[in-house]
Amino acid sequence: MRSCVCKPTVNQLQSCQFLLPYMEMQRIHLQRILGLTVLPLVLVVLLAVPAIAAAPVIEIGGPGGLPRPSCDGNPANDRGKPKGNGRCSVLTMTTVYPIRDGSSLNPTTVPKNSRIVAITLRVGKVKDTRTCLKYAYKYVYKTVRGKRVRTRVKYCKTLDVFAEKTYFDKTFGTGAKVRIVVLRPVTKKKGTVILKKVVAMGPIIALEKWFGKTVTLPLGSSIPVAKGDVVGLSVPTYAPILPLSPSGSTDAWRASRPPAGFKPKDPKTGLVIKTDPDTKKAADPCSTKFGVIFTQSALQKSGVTADFRCSYPGVPTFEFTLIPIP
Repeated sequence: MRSCVCKPTVNQLQSCQFLLPYMEMQRIHLQRILGLTVLPLVLVVLLAVPAIAAAPVIEIGGPGGLPRPSCDGNPANDRGKPKGNGRCSVLTMTTVYPIRDGSSLNPTTVPKNSRIVAITLRVGKVKDTRTCLKYAYKYVYKTVRGKRVRTRVKYCKTLDVFAEKTYFDKTFGTGAKVRIVVLRPVTKKKGTVILKKVVAMGPIIALEKWFGKTVTLPLGSSIPVAKGDVVGLSVPTYAPILPLSPSGSTDAWRASRPPAGFKPKDPKTGLVIKTDPDTKKAADPCSTKFGVIFTQSALQKSGVTADFRCSYPGVPTFEFTLIPIP
């Protein structure tokens, strides 16, 4: 980063404005950690430079706070049985954005031309566990001081192995990963098609070091966004950032599904089907029971246009910090 000495002159103010996202993010980060209003040293500079200090910070997404993700690494809860509270649900191989969070519609739509400077994620936890369900005792002989001694030893008779993370890694790709994606609405062609074009992307963010935590990550390079753009996440593998949707909730999110050429498959036989065997109606390609969650639809390149007709209950646990462009 180049050095810059800020003085209250027009030319130097313009040359120093690139510092604003960094200084604002330091203040936001300290506030979240300490839980109180922090007056950082850089505020002295901001007070001396009114033109820079006037820019507000915008938070989009998570208007009511980020709910607890469904995955917590506990076998009973993540399996959803026999005494669990729910089942571990993750986002898999797709691009997503929320369309309703409580009373807020399209909470990650950009309200004005800005730059994304940080992302906040509440990340669940997935892990492999080995739990002994039943212990027993047996007798073994040991040699102690030259003599054979019969000893009672405790051992695990019934071992429960829950290879949760191993399953996700093998099924969807190694390691939980996400990346910021900026989507721009495209005029509908026909029917229920909801087209959006990728206009910018952030770097890959590995989530495993943040399992079980809420974290705010400042971006190394801010991402420009225009008013009306939608900010979401691309998930090339899987991401435990999806809470359970309570009964009666209207929260919802959209995904870049189904990918081109996808055809619903029978969950038992794996064969392509046209009719839902349960409802006897046309098989919905958006339904998670017909294999769409195992098909890659994550957007990975700028300039790509995708259909976001598929919607699902709940709201992913992420939000973004923006600095308006003067």
